[in-house]
Amino acid sequence: MIYHDLIIVGGGASGLMAAIVAKDFGVDVAIIEGNDRIGKKILVTGNGRCNITNSNITFPYTNFHSENNDFFQEALNNLTIEDTKSMFLSLGLPLIELESGKMYPKSLQASSVIDIFRMALDDRNIPLYANCKINSISKKTNFTLYTNNEEYEHFSCNKLILSCGGKSANKTGSDGSGYKLSKSLGHNIIETLPGIVQLKLDYPYLKALSGIKFDGAVSVLINDKIKFTDVGEVLFTDYGISGPPVLQLSSHVSKALNNGDKVTIRVDMFPYESKEDVENFFAMHFSIFSYREISSTLIGVINKKLISTILKEVGIKDIHLPCSNIDWKYTDKLINKFKQWDFNCIDTNGFPNAQVTVGGINTREVNNLTLESKLVNDLYFCGEILDVHGDCGGFNLQWAWSSGYLAAKSAANK
Repeated sequence: MIYHDLIIVGGGASGLMAAIVAKDFGVDVAIIEGNDRIGKKILVTGNGRCNITNSNITFPYTNFHSENNDFFQEALNNLTIEDTKSMFLSLGLPLIELESGKMYPKSLQASSVIDIFRMALDDRNIPLYANCKINSISKKTNFTLYTNNEEYEHFSCNKLILSCGGKSANKTGSDGSGYKLSKSLGHNIIETLPGIVQLKLDYPYLKALSGIKFDGAVSVLINDKIKFTDVGEVLFTDYGISGPPVLQLSSHVSKALNNGDKVTIRVDMFPYESKEDVENFFAMHFSIFSYREISSTLIGVINKKLISTILKEVGIKDIHLPCSNIDWKYTDKLINKFKQWDFNCIDTNGFPNAQVTVGGINTREVNNLTLESKLVNDLYFCGEILDVHGDCGGFNLQWAWSSGYLAAKSAANK
């Protein structure tokens, strides 16, 4: 049986941070990782550039969410944005800030983050047991961990940090197994749902729209009432809709659909102009070019690939009709559609395509000041396994760094 004072289960973002911090506090620490290498999920974040954090993270941390309000504050206070920048700089990874406060490695390569962590583990002689999946955990005086690896069948430790991730992007190793381990130790799980994920729509012309991009506003209507709105690049796909504003709002959609609510996605194709401005523009535009076919008149105003679908949507069957021959009620419908194009949302694109898990270990069972379990002494949690998730844009990785830091610091100082 292999013994370490502290064992960290999961070599993702929070686990790696926890291991380095614990070792720097002088703790005998090791990482057990189910994959063949560390940080697989880090590699796919930020479109391969790794959106490490966001400079807009400030108290009261409105970009973070949990069923247990404000649980995350202590962790984020313990390792702030400035602390995170300094920490990565000390590891040899300077950060650069790009759009909307998003911060990346200066190399703009997610692989750099993995390389830096790998070197940091080597520098500190932190053992890493890869290809080692934990099947079960028991606790008497110490924790005993049973694995599926014939070479390392049993581990023992005095203190344990579970940083196994959630269920999102399960190809990277986040398969939800951490929840089973936590439940076996007495913890309850708040229902897990996909977050920061594309949405599926019930719409007959999706194939015709697939691949079309434009800047727009996206609103989520729950039971016909507007609840959330965001603006940015909208992308239609063959199954539904994606793009930054959709991803940002998708956690709310996940919860609403899970509750059985009616969810409508409303797209505004002219988000920076009032309806009156749009009406005035098209009144003049259609008047000046009254002799042109309606389909030609819209070229240069909206994405060309949208034209035939949106005309069909408002009942203009002959796209070659001159503007002067079209009844005003159809042009009125068209203008309304530009500002309020509604789609029935039927599902998310699921955990395999989600960037984060909504839900997780009930944080009312965890001490927010230390991230130690209130139910099991010397058991700590960090990262996505907990019921904490952030908005899109580096917030979830900041939670990983901050929670990993606090869990390791607490375990080391106990």
